[in-house]
Amino acid sequence: MILPFPIFEPHQEKLTFGTTLKELGSFDDQSKNFGEQLNKLPTKPIIFCDQVHGDEIHVFVDKPIRKPEGDAFITQKKGLGLAIKVADCQGILLFDPTTSTIAAIHAGWKGVAENIVPKTIDVLENALTVDPSDLLVGISPSLGPCCSEFTDPKTELPDFMHPYAKDRHVDLWKLVDDQLNKAGIPKENIERIKECTKCNKDKYFSHRNKDKERMAVFISLK
Repeated sequence: MILPFPIFEPHQEKLTFGTTLKELGSFDDQSKNFGEQLNKLPTKPIIFCDQVHGDEIHVFVDKPIRKPEGDAFITQKKGLGLAIKVADCQGILLFDPTTSTIAAIHAGWKGVAENIVPKTIDVLENALTVDPSDLLVGISPSLGPCCSEFTDPKTELPDFMHPYAKDRHVDLWKLVDDQLNKAGIPKENIERIKECTKCNKDKYFSHRNKDKERMAVFISLK
């Protein structure tokens, strides 16, 4: 019911992490049983942002008083879980073993178009002195190249995304992987669960399959 990220498993003494599966239920914070769902996660307290498909990044020194708006957040505080909600978007978790820093990124195509991924790594590097080459990255199941279809990618997407388009499909997996590499993260430090959420409808929620529910992708420092 919770899918692990093997890349983080050597650091289980420091981390709690994973992505929920459809069978565990919805983690959409508009649902009536959201509080009950939170009790199913192995880390508390846990922060969910109001995700807006933008490039707003928050660094949490402590638990915020209210839920902030944004799509990426970072902390070095032990016991404070970071979680994002996904149903086709990429849930990206990052961990730096050297500085004990964690981050979570909600990367839908709109956020990718806003460069949310390299911008988050830039904050990690310049505000928290994280060396990108030390970062370990786990990426949740998401909409695969097989199903990431647009009406007209050439007009809907910025120029830098056009090389990843073939006909009406866009390979957002490769695009994000390339962004991570260009930001200084080695390929061997990146683990992607290559399962398309739309294709695997029995296992994952998918907005392309008309699901209104979402899964949780989470990480915390113990």
